[in-house]
Amino acid sequence: MKKNLKTIIIIFTALLLLLSCSTKHFSHDDNVTLTIIHINDRHGRMEADPVISQIAKESRAKGENVLIFDAGDTLHGQVVAILTKGSSMVELMNAVGYNAMVTGNHEYNYGIERMLELAEMMNFPLLAANVKKYGEYIFQDYEIFDVKGQKIGVFGVVTPETPSSTDPRQVIGLEFEDPQQTALRMVQVLKVAGCEYIIALAHLGDNPISLPENRVDAIAVPGVNLIIDGHSHTLLMNGRQVGNTLIVQAGEFAKNIGVVKVTIDDEQIIQNAYIIDTDDGMKKDEMIVAKIDELNKSIEEITNQIVGYTPFFLNGERQNVRTGDTNLSNLITDSMCFIDAVDIAFISGGSIRASIPAGDITMGHVLMTMPFSNLIVTLELSGTVILEALEYGLSAYPDEVGFFMQFSGLKVLFDPNAESGNRIKDIKMHNDLAFDKSKTYTVAMLEFLAAGGDGYNMLTQGENIVYYGGDVEVFVEYLETNPNINEESDGRLMEVW
Repeated sequence: MKKNLKTIIIIFTALLLLLSCSTKHFSHDDNVTLTIIHINDRHGRMEADPVISQIAKESRAKGENVLIFDAGDTLHGQVVAILTKGSSMVELMNAVGYNAMVTGNHEYNYGIERMLELAEMMNFPLLAANVKKYGEYIFQDYEIFDVKGQKIGVFGVVTPETPSSTDPRQVIGLEFEDPQQTALRMVQVLKVAGCEYIIALAHLGDNPISLPENRVDAIAVPGVNLIIDGHSHTLLMNGRQVGNTLIVQAGEFAKNIGVVKVTIDDEQIIQNAYIIDTDDGMKKDEMIVAKIDELNKSIEEITNQIVGYTPFFLNGERQNVRTGDTNLSNLITDSMCFIDAVDIAFISGGSIRASIPAGDITMGHVLMTMPFSNLIVTLELSGTVILEALEYGLSAYPDEVGFFMQFSGLKVLFDPNAESGNRIKDIKMHNDLAFDKSKTYTVAMLEFLAAGGDGYNMLTQGENIVYYGGDVEVFVEYLETNPNINEESDGRLMEVW
């Protein structure tokens, strides 16, 4: 199942492709009905799996044909996933009985070799038809399911933005091909294989800041009947139609499960999509509940360790750390400035993944908040480059973006109504000393940023790089000093009024 499918095909003319994709006639006489269950962007969360498994069991008991798909960003994010480098999630998905998964950008956080190891552990295919390493496709590109004689073709496609939305060091040598061209190629291959119903399992999303060619609508090409999408954390209650293609996505963080009911007959394809709220009193498969308990208990000794205390809720909510600074982002960046001889510290808002409740801070809290296991580096940057980085970090405001810059060591006043690239109206050091664009400063940041991650290509100009410990290690050491913790952000980033 882990075969590397190499497809050598004759490129049909556009007219022939259109004709082959638009036909709705099938060779069989009986109707085929199909229940498709899907989820995306859960980032290591397991809460939905007992519900998914129960829905699948009950549907099959009624004689329904069931397929379960995951649209990526699943194997990384929560402590139980991080500490096992994704294998706990694979073990759970095997128990549930998933049929296929597409790689999300955050699956690459572990590095490509670990991804291939995880693919070998899976009882289902890990799909990505547009990813090459040094010119060779490295994942299975499609899978065909036979449902009562009807061939259902499923192919995977992942966002070409992956190199800027994961650690760039983990994707060296990888090429992410154009999604639309990949979809056209896969439709041809699957049509030749006899598939009349084709699903794109995608991790593209519909984020308006993405290039149009990288958004999910680009793969709604003739012949693709259904796109199960992820990446933008969009909740589509009943899907949305683009031409003859239905696009579905089930939000984020295992809060919701998507279901698509499909009927295929000799005249037409009928698709009805809806969303199930995971917490809405849904019945759970107790065997899967027990499996999750087993996986969580295996890491309790590490996660229950108390490493600090906070009198206040530390705000790491996605919508806050990607649009402004918070008391948690202040605390994390201040911990990086605690390194000797550091003037300024940078992280991107997308590096902060969870809040920390008031009270004792456990290692589990820290690992959920900072799940990417990044090294901290220091390097020397000119004031001009630092200002360029800050402007880039504010360029999309007020949109919610992962590259929003969090910092320590500075006070910044910006005008959100000014043109992007010219929004900072005043900048000074945290002690109110002048910030000098011609001066060289020592800046601490995640190695991810130093490598140009999140689009910070200007930071690759840094010199005299020095490696320190991991971000979690540095943060925990700082907590041990009993730092001052504020109830709100301290005002280091302010808007012009």
